[in-house]
Amino acid sequence: MKKLFNYILALGMATGIFSACVDDINVGNAFLEKSPGVDVNIDTVFSKAEYTRNFLWSAYGQIYCTYTSGNMMNGAPIDVLSDSYHCYVSWGGPKQSYYPGGLTEDAQDTEDGNFQGKFSYSTKSGLDSDAGGRVSIYETVRKCWQIIENIDRVPDMQEAEKSRLRGEAYTIMASRYFDAFRNFGGLCLVKKAYPVGENFTEGRATAFQTVEFIDSLIQCAINEPGYIWNIPDADIGQWSGRLTRASARALRAKVWMFAASPLFNNDKPYLTYDKKPTGFENEEHIWFGKKDPSLWNRCLKYCDEFFADNATNGNYYQLIQPATQDEAGYRTAYRRAYRYRNDATHHEKLFDAHPTQLMSSSVKDGNVTNGWGWGWAGFALDCYRQGGAVPTNELMECFGMQDGRDFPYSDIYGAGKNPNGVDIFADRDPRLYETMMVPRQSLPAGFDYAGFKYIDSWEGGAMYYDKSNFGDAEGDDGASRYRKFKWMLDYTSGRMDDEYIGVSYIRLAEMYLIRAEAKAETGDLQGALDDLHIVRSRVGLGRLEKMNPELNLTSNKENLINEILRERNCEIGAECGDRLYDMVRRMRQDLFTKPLHEIRVYRLDANGNRLTSGDQRWVEGTPWPKFEYEKIQIVNGARRWWDPGYWTNKWYLDPVSRIEIQKGYGLTQNPGW
Repeated sequence: MKKLFNYILALGMATGIFSACVDDINVGNAFLEKSPGVDVNIDTVFSKAEYTRNFLWSAYGQIYCTYTSGNMMNGAPIDVLSDSYHCYVSWGGPKQSYYPGGLTEDAQDTEDGNFQGKFSYSTKSGLDSDAGGRVSIYETVRKCWQIIENIDRVPDMQEAEKSRLRGEAYTIMASRYFDAFRNFGGLCLVKKAYPVGENFTEGRATAFQTVEFIDSLIQCAINEPGYIWNIPDADIGQWSGRLTRASARALRAKVWMFAASPLFNNDKPYLTYDKKPTGFENEEHIWFGKKDPSLWNRCLKYCDEFFADNATNGNYYQLIQPATQDEAGYRTAYRRAYRYRNDATHHEKLFDAHPTQLMSSSVKDGNVTNGWGWGWAGFALDCYRQGGAVPTNELMECFGMQDGRDFPYSDIYGAGKNPNGVDIFADRDPRLYETMMVPRQSLPAGFDYAGFKYIDSWEGGAMYYDKSNFGDAEGDDGASRYRKFKWMLDYTSGRMDDEYIGVSYIRLAEMYLIRAEAKAETGDLQGALDDLHIVRSRVGLGRLEKMNPELNLTSNKENLINEILRERNCEIGAECGDRLYDMVRRMRQDLFTKPLHEIRVYRLDANGNRLTSGDQRWVEGTPWPKFEYEKIQIVNGARRWWDPGYWTNKWYLDPVSRIEIQKGYGLTQNPGW
């Protein structure tokens, strides 16, 4: 049997495709006429422009977003597999599969969310099944090819729009292949819409063939004459989130950044097969066969093409800048950049997903009608809220100081280690305060926390007594003694619902960071530092090389790459899973195997002794306390990766579906699984 899920390549246009929840702000009006019944066929879909558009909108609903239930692990976002966040909820998939080392080949096929892998390649019940909200990448591929191959048949659509929709379909399809490439390596490449019964015989492509194929799809999108560079400002209120030529160019740079990295681009594979049960296994499915430094030149070329095209189009996409040069201004600019959709005056997002409109409707209850995308809109955001992704102390230390220095307090943890009472949370990179809740004496105007102008989240502080406002230190959501802030803000509906959200797949800040990495890898260290400074200066940070002279960043490439990865975590962490993917593509075994930590902050009395019992809340108008700090290794859900000798490089990529392998069309398993 050599058929690549014949059911995936049939049209299968049941009513559900047309009646999928559609966010009016993002993709226009919902289907305006009565939805066709289950007998809808390809002729119906491409008989009218409105039907065709809505078929494409359903593919938009499958764009990757880590905050939808379709990304598996029972709704836990994949950031919890990185060193920045940890899953504490007992029902979170990571605690059942990845953390104890229990992931198996069944991860792609099980309907039990606790044992699913982090990404959906296929679904056991078929492509059209809503298996816990999961959708196979090939469901999206099928839709996109059908649009590309049939849109010329639509009688009431102008050629310019047909070209534009083809560009969007190519970009969506390329993004879905890239999603799978980051998780599995070489893929089965479907290059047309197969009719029912036609055999797929190409088998699994090599990793390099896969990335070249993704690149070819992006080039097809760029070549479409009707594919516009940006959404006109007059239309952006209706169409924010639609893809553009800028989306395609940005995706191309991101694809080659991943491809040029050491996971695939190396002098040897990350892992070899100790046995080949089907005989078709090939190391080049997960390796380029050699190390080719010129791939970084290719990444840099595509970055430069993006910025050149942007300049030709009046530099339409720009970083959102602070209105005032202070913490409030910096935080407002950063929040608008990562959280909100583009509008007529703010154009930073290049490629984003809209899993829901308003945050509180996603995280407060399950009766959501304004979301669109995979499965229960906001389900993963709800897991995120409950303790499915709690910041680690390692994430806190990732953020440097307001003047641009890296975090300087490595030797401050432990009894008697802070005799001067240094407040390690003061005068930090403003993005720290937008990412996680830490003790703060004075919040800037407009940034109160549930009405409070301070945050005393230490042992015995408000998280123990004012739990409804500051969170519960004894609950899953505050288990590390940090509480998330990015996306959730202060958890009140009034604040979370201020504007519609957009979850970045790529935004302009990342384009500068991608170019910085490519410049560093090709020898232009000063150019890389200049790009870093463009991003860092938005939040008022000093130049990295000037404020950290001991790192020798103008000459030490390794240190500079590490700083770029750290900066990526500070800027785009918890947006599209990039911290995890950075650890994977850079093969950072050291970060995967290093135990992660919580924090304990102890208030000191006038004699410098720890207060360990009773009500220790701060009283406004009194001096801010002095503290001692303890760094506590995480034991709730301790990861097997931390056990000496346990790690194996098989964890860089996930296992593919054994059920799919057994269908006989040439899919093979990744090594180690």
